[in-house]
Amino acid sequence: MNFDQFVARRQETWKELDQILATVQQRGGRRLPLEQVERLGRLYRKAASDLAYARTYFPGSQAEAYLNQLVGRAHNIIYAEETQRLRSLWRFFAYTVPAGVRGAWRPVLLAGGLMLLGGLVGFLAILTDPNLAEALVPADFRYYKPEARDGEILPAEWRTLFAAAIFQNNVWVALLAFGLGVTLGVGTALVLFWNGLIVGALAAHWFQVGLSFSFWALILPHGVLELMAIFMAGGAGFCLGWPLVAPGDLSRRDAFVAGARRAAVLVVGAVPLLLIAAAIEGFITPAALPEWSKYAVAALTLVLGLAYWLLPGRRGSHSAGAGGLTDGPAP
Repeated sequence: MNFDQFVARRQETWKELDQILATVQQRGGRRLPLEQVERLGRLYRKAASDLAYARTYFPGSQAEAYLNQLVGRAHNIIYAEETQRLRSLWRFFAYTVPAGVRGAWRPVLLAGGLMLLGGLVGFLAILTDPNLAEALVPADFRYYKPEARDGEILPAEWRTLFAAAIFQNNVWVALLAFGLGVTLGVGTALVLFWNGLIVGALAAHWFQVGLSFSFWALILPHGVLELMAIFMAGGAGFCLGWPLVAPGDLSRRDAFVAGARRAAVLVVGAVPLLLIAAAIEGFITPAALPEWSKYAVAALTLVLGLAYWLLPGRRGSHSAGAGGLTDGPAP
């Protein structure tokens, strides 16, 4: 392919790319429609390939110079937009989520209280009647008879299984607690109470054989952040359900939309907590470390988690509320 053929075959796509870049610059940074963004990416890759071809076969030509500036413009716009998206993502998790948790402190606190109540009921139920373990303790652990052994929490093959089962259960609970908010919050409340009931029953199961300290050493290092994520998901469920019960001065539709915005912030904000908890579960929970060190990890995650909820984004919390995080009725 000679130079004239190269230019004739490629110039239409170059012109199209140039037009899209000009549109972006005229919009002053405002976002393009999705189809144009996708087209921009494809045209950029084609132009970059053409530039490489021109540099190889037509060095010093006008086509090479034109493509060099065209690809440079496209690169700057595409990656500037990518940087802006990363900054927006950072601001969301660093400021919007903590402000959203504080703005929805009542539903989040309600979620935590229901789980705590369920845990207390489950613990006392097993202590009162150990036969209730048939109904409350998962079968995998019901048939394992823990015995107090010096220096051993659980057999090695049980540690990972135990932690993984708790993590999977908590992720599922978080999803259910959020999704069932559309049942006016009733389903959310039942899920939270039932999950607390199961954890309390498990704690009583190990308490009866003198392994409470070891049990919590397995649960708490990753469990603190998991519970915080569940409280956020449960709070999100109540943010969905409560506006349908008591919309206040808004119509039920508008109140639900406002609640859904608050709920979305809480649910998305819970994801990093679950991911960090999964990493702790994979590397620390099953490790043969002294039990006191695992309690130290749990205490550290609690302090950092509460600091994350309480400290960042305070100067922007008022403006965040104006955007729908704290407006509208709330339980």
